[in-house]
Amino acid sequence: MKRGWLMIGLGAALCTGCATVDLQSMAGMERSTAAVSETDTNVVERAVAKLRAVFASRGFGEKSSQKKMQAAADVLMNGLNASLSADPQYDDLPRLIAEVREDMRLATRHVEQTTRAAEIYLEVAPEDRLLDKELDSLQAALLASERASRGFSAALENYETGSSQTNPDLIAFRTSVDALRESTDAFGARVRATRSQRLGLDPAAVG
Repeated sequence: MKRGWLMIGLGAALCTGCATVDLQSMAGMERSTAAVSETDTNVVERAVAKLRAVFASRGFGEKSSQKKMQAAADVLMNGLNASLSADPQYDDLPRLIAEVREDMRLATRHVEQTTRAAEIYLEVAPEDRLLDKELDSLQAALLASERASRGFSAALENYETGSSQTNPDLIAFRTSVDALRESTDAFGARVRATRSQRLGLDPAAVG
């Protein structure tokens, strides 16, 4: 009899241990999920901030406020002629052609990284999540990239005969900017769709 009670007690203890392990495991998963969600929240903004910091430090991006960048980006996205004058110091200062090419390659890498971050974020973000801040950041990155493109083109004219448009590094950079523009457009469409869902409006009527 005592042996039977001992077996029952042992089984109960084991089950209790299993339950404790399961609860701890679930709690750990919840904390892990929350941490991932928090980490991913501003991945687009962080990528854009890094892009703008590198552009400014290397002299082919202006150090403009977010508000000023956003105002010009709105004009750019609406197909109007924005004031996108390149940083005058970039093409005015004497630079080796190798330096200009390296700057274009560096800029291309950052634009591509920003675009990849945006594409992945847009794919995993819940449909009802507001993405206004991410859209603002992408528009600022797009504007900075357009300015850099003009600066690179002007700098190349100082070194190369003929049109700078045939330079492979400049072509690669502009291709990356086109991809960033497409991703930014996709964010804009998502933002309009989310707003329309919340307001019960036709997405085409939401600006």
